[in-house]
Amino acid sequence: KQKQKKYLMQQLLTGKKRLPGFSGKRKNFRLFDLCQIIADGDWIESKDQSDRGVRLIQTGNIGIGQFLNKFNKAHYISEETFTRLSCCEVFPGDVLLSRLPDPIGRACIIPKLNCRMITAVDCTILRFKKEVFADLFVYYSCLDAWQNKMVLLSGGSTRKRITRKEIENAVIAFPIDEKEQITIAEILSTADKEIELLKKDIEQEKLKKKSLMQLLLTG
Repeated sequence: KQKQKKYLMQQLLTGKKRLPGFSGKRKNFRLFDLCQIIADGDWIESKDQSDRGVRLIQTGNIGIGQFLNKFNKAHYISEETFTRLSCCEVFPGDVLLSRLPDPIGRACIIPKLNCRMITAVDCTILRFKKEVFADLFVYYSCLDAWQNKMVLLSGGSTRKRITRKEIENAVIAFPIDEKEQITIAEILSTADKEIELLKKDIEQEKLKKKSLMQLLLTG
């Protein structure tokens, strides 16, 4: 199913395959034109952190197309520090893009965490004008072509990273027809849900096997 989803993303997001009933043109969009806000995260030093308050989202929380909660390793700053440093708040539905490897340019949509959030300086906040743009971009960021492009655009002598300017000017091609955009996002979202259900089934089967081993091997 994961291989099928990867194939679907490659075909649908690059225009190699068009869905039945859609034949309109595709258009190159700059990320700058798709977003309301593109902003880097805040420089938060160790001395600014606390054990509760505003959640600090870091590059380690950004997986390839998915948010990695890592709740037990979460970092925070106080509300007072948030105000003092004039931090840029992150909201559910925002996309965070990691400017560092591995891989560089990976992105995810921020879920509801029931707390206020900010992000670290090596993450860029993308607040898209439409929800479907956010969905499609995150899927697009999983493609090898995007990740290879980010590597080519990155710089740095000790550790490669990409600048916000390069991110703003990065170009991706989407269908012009909004219905086609939404349909593609729904197809890929359905594939995600199916994969998650299968993962849960696998975990249940592993637990059953472990119980059987315990019963049978101990007599």
